[in-house]
Amino acid sequence: MLLYQFNKGDERAFKKLFDSFFKSSCAFVKRYISDHGAVEDVVQETFINLWEKRGIYSDMVYFKAYLYKSLYNNALFYLRQHKVSEDVDPGIEDDTESALNAIIEEEVHREIIAAIDKLPPERRRVVELSMVGYSQEEIAEKLNISVNTVKTQKRKAYAFLREELQHLFVLFLMLLNL
Repeated sequence: MLLYQFNKGDERAFKKLFDSFFKSSCAFVKRYISDHGAVEDVVQETFINLWEKRGIYSDMVYFKAYLYKSLYNNALFYLRQHKVSEDVDPGIEDDTESALNAIIEEEVHREIIAAIDKLPPERRRVVELSMVGYSQEEIAEKLNISVNTVKTQKRKAYAFLREELQHLFVLFLMLLNL
């Protein structure tokens, strides 16, 4: 539905897509360009181009493929235009496997973050603290809750995340067979 609205020129749909993909797009472009300002410029320019070509995206898979291919091409264009090539691996333009791996990694990362954001606030905080290395006891102390509550919140969160992200496992298995 969101892509349909985007294709029809709905600016709110554009903003939702932009917000949803901005961080992962920046992380992807950062693999090629080190300057943070330039990374954001390339991402914003890419989204402007996507907006100008709205109406051609038949489904979300096509949209994502077009987005990441455009980000890659625009990053290379920026590097050529600004003659930054001495800081870049000379084989960057020929390394499509590396670019594909980066796309997959950023898309998986984006989906995991989106799933974590769907958790209730306290459960999300427990997961985030756990992900940065805090023990259950440290989380309990930091959030002023019992260790059993931490265990329960983690168990419920991980069950939700397994269900929410099960399609990624299927995708991973398909990619292994390629």
